[in-house]
Amino acid sequence: MKSVAEEETIKEQPDEIEEQPFNQFMRFKMFIQRLGKELLFLFVVSCTTYATLINIQNDYDAEAPKPKPFFDGNSCVNDFYTGDLTSILSNVNLADLAVVMFYAPWDADSIDAKLAFIESCEINKDEVYFAAVNCWQPDSGCSKILKGNKIYPMIVAYDYSKAGVYYTGPTNDAAYITRFIDTMKHPVTLLNSKRDLLKIHQKYHAVLVASVNFKITRGWDLYKIVLDVAINHLRTDPLQMYVKWCVATWPLSSKEPLIKLLLWNRTLAFNESFVNHEKLGKWVIQESKFIAQWVPPVAHVRSSFLDNTFKTGPTMLLFTPHNPYLDFNPVYSMLQLLSIEYFKCQKDSIPANYISKYLRKEINSFYNERPKYVKKCYEIIMNKYPDKKANILKKQNSTIKGGNQDNVDKSMEINYLNAALCKMSNSIFSENKFSYCSNENADKSSKKNTKTSLSNHVSTDKFIEHWKDTGCYRAVLADKYFRFSKPDSDFIYDTVDTLKSICLANKSMTFLALDSTRHYHIAKVFGINLNHYRDKTAVLIYDMKSEMVHALPKSSHVTKDTMAKLLIDFLENRAKRHLRSSADHDINFHLYRGNENGKETVTIETLNTENFEDTVFNNNENVIVYFYTPFCAYCQVVAHVLLNVARLMRNVKDIKFVRFNGRDNDLSWHLTIQTYPTIIIFPAKKKAESYVFPYNIELTSNNLSQFILSNLLLETRLQAMVGLCTMWDSSEDYNKQLHYCLRDIKLDCDASISKTLQSYRRGLVYRELNKNITLTPIFNRLKYLKAFSFTLDVTHKLNAKSMQKFSDIYSSYLLQT
Repeated sequence: MKSVAEEETIKEQPDEIEEQPFNQFMRFKMFIQRLGKELLFLFVVSCTTYATLINIQNDYDAEAPKPKPFFDGNSCVNDFYTGDLTSILSNVNLADLAVVMFYAPWDADSIDAKLAFIESCEINKDEVYFAAVNCWQPDSGCSKILKGNKIYPMIVAYDYSKAGVYYTGPTNDAAYITRFIDTMKHPVTLLNSKRDLLKIHQKYHAVLVASVNFKITRGWDLYKIVLDVAINHLRTDPLQMYVKWCVATWPLSSKEPLIKLLLWNRTLAFNESFVNHEKLGKWVIQESKFIAQWVPPVAHVRSSFLDNTFKTGPTMLLFTPHNPYLDFNPVYSMLQLLSIEYFKCQKDSIPANYISKYLRKEINSFYNERPKYVKKCYEIIMNKYPDKKANILKKQNSTIKGGNQDNVDKSMEINYLNAALCKMSNSIFSENKFSYCSNENADKSSKKNTKTSLSNHVSTDKFIEHWKDTGCYRAVLADKYFRFSKPDSDFIYDTVDTLKSICLANKSMTFLALDSTRHYHIAKVFGINLNHYRDKTAVLIYDMKSEMVHALPKSSHVTKDTMAKLLIDFLENRAKRHLRSSADHDINFHLYRGNENGKETVTIETLNTENFEDTVFNNNENVIVYFYTPFCAYCQVVAHVLLNVARLMRNVKDIKFVRFNGRDNDLSWHLTIQTYPTIIIFPAKKKAESYVFPYNIELTSNNLSQFILSNLLLETRLQAMVGLCTMWDSSEDYNKQLHYCLRDIKLDCDASISKTLQSYRRGLVYRELNKNITLTPIFNRLKYLKAFSFTLDVTHKLNAKSMQKFSDIYSSYLLQT
């Protein structure tokens, strides 16, 4: 017998059999839908991949853009804009000295360097071959030979040896390039007498002298070593500002060393039995101690050099324009003179004495005699060389730009480039007549090419005349590049005796000079805007240990004596700390403009170091200072909070909201802020009782308003509270919220009246005992509170008219007090 459950199961089976085909159809349909989506996705991916491959293939098959001339056709620079390295090497081999610029036509630095390269070519085209090659052009000879990551622009000079010497100075300044070319023309100075040696030592202070006898082979070998060292040294010192390389031709005594290094206070001998250019170069670098020196122009070398110098102790930094057309800088010479007196101290040194005497004489001559010489040179060049007139009248590109270009050190590429050029030249010149390789064949060929050609003989008189005219031309160019102003006599006084008495206390001072036209950003870090200084010249002392900067005032002229006074004050701990000050008007996010008229405009003043104390410590104002920095993201986020509260309290005359940029401005130690953003209120009549907004409380309009109100006097607080009631002016239940707000102020005002009356009654009792007690301040407060309370009773809407009533009551009270 079947149970009820079994019977029900049997009854349901026919229905299930009927539903099975339908379920199978639905499952098949869902499978087709899923499969269709996957197939569609695969189809889209396949099409995208195919299109990408087609585009890549088209990119490979696309022809490179046709090269166009980079330099003008009438330019003195021979432009190989197709990247033809074979032709340029052929022309370079025919020149005694060639300068080649490797460029990319799209590169911004190459475009920036073009005018300077043309200008230096116009100055030196009679003696130097100038060329430029587009080394970026695809499939060109230059791009194939010089593979890898190239830096543009690259300026390379080729001398008799045809080994490229990289120029590491500013590429957008013709004066620097010209000075580099001058040092390439004469890397080694020939000295014919000891008098010549004395003159060169007075001028350069670090001189390497090798005694050479050109009558013997050994003398030529030694000359070749010194020449190679001097040329290699140009890679790190393109203007030859640190060491001067010389050869002496007079006979030596048996006791004199063959090679010696003359420094400002002593002479060192090279005593090695074996000498080559590498060993000699390392010895000179190790033994050279400079009393003052220019900071290297190469970017990463400059940074590490300054960092290492600052770590050794206090450093005096001189920012002054460096005129590459001049061999003598009067302001830098004053720094050298000061450093000699500082390091010489109370000791006597013959080299230091005659160097100091020479510097004083040259400084005096530069300011008094040189203007006459330059004026005469103008007349000579204008009349005798009309072709150079345009070059003189044209302003120097570096003076116009006044920019700073950090040059990347390209010395790492020297072996790579010379190896590539060596390979190329060997394939071009099969006879090895010319070679870019550093081997014996190159030395032999260079000796052949350096023989003097009698057919180009020029008479001595004409040569001297040409030499003088060239000096005149450079003097005129130097005058157009930058002209130093003569300092007033009021800033010249004797500080030698004072310096001698204190120099024994500290010998760790370092003296450095920086070109102010190129390193102005470093001065800006110390809070000095060189555009506001006379001749863009400023002096400061930086002590990393104490994190303090001491600077010469703007009003002072930079002389040896004013620099000495700053140094003396620093050594005697009397120098004032220099505070950076820079008002930032570019970023002003603290601005609110109303919809009605100008009275609704609310701005927050940006303070700097110079006006901070006068504004904040005004005893009649409650000043709220917002300390921020541009790199603080949270400062930007919460800036609107301060602006919103300032808008609400704009009806209070003696509440002032200001902000202070802590990155570009310094304050005294007791006002220095460590955390940003920081808000401090300086209450009126109680400036010593300043209060900082708590860092553990969220910075909102409500919290900031309560913080400000809690630190205000009663009368000011009531006036500010009325302004806060306007925060509901855009809400739907404005009347209701305004009623509650004014009621709370009314209760607070009445409570204050009660307390003030109690104080007044107690004052009457005390005045009977002491007639000198005055009750006028309490009486004035009662009058103010009464008038304020009465106005609250009749105020039902806060508009311009009602707000003006409250302001008039408060202004009347301020006048009485």
